[in-house]
Amino acid sequence: VIPSADDVFNEAVSIKPEIAAELSRLKGAEQSVKIAKSSLYPQLSLNGSIGTNYYKTSGVHMEGFGKQLKNNFNQAIGLSLSIPIFNRLQTRNNIRSAEIDRLNAQLVVDDAKKTLYKEIQQVCFNAIAARDKYKSSQVAVKSSGDAFDLMKAKYENGKATITEFNETKNKLMKAESDMLRAKYELQYQLKLVDFYRGLPF
Repeated sequence: VIPSADDVFNEAVSIKPEIAAELSRLKGAEQSVKIAKSSLYPQLSLNGSIGTNYYKTSGVHMEGFGKQLKNNFNQAIGLSLSIPIFNRLQTRNNIRSAEIDRLNAQLVVDDAKKTLYKEIQQVCFNAIAARDKYKSSQVAVKSSGDAFDLMKAKYENGKATITEFNETKNKLMKAESDMLRAKYELQYQLKLVDFYRGLPF
């Protein structure tokens, strides 16, 4: 049974590396849009610091190293809120640029999928045509075989000439040769269908 082009495409679209690569680029472009839009929102920042110090002046009595570190210890914590108001339309332009990149990435994905579907559709059509040709060649072999059997009987009973006998035999041999060629063509086309489905040869 030859699967439909739609069924093969549904299998192929999830495994073909060229589609996966374009989908990854699209996801990256979508993230870029989100990053660009994040500049529209207020930003809350938390920061902190701790420190200490030690110093010594020549000729002046100073406290010891350990005591200075303890006495000079300090810490600080801060919270800052940044609210975007106007930045010369830079954020708006960044968002538009990111959205254009995302749209372009989506178009590339769509184009890659259309190209893949067209290839699969052609392969499936070729496989169906090869199958029909093989079936018709089998009918031709049966018909030529029957004609040869009849001619052989006529020839053995003196009712046909050697020329007629050989002509019928040659037709049978040609029909068998055509059937063999059609058989291998069908196998080749079926393997191409399997290739797009990700099945091993």
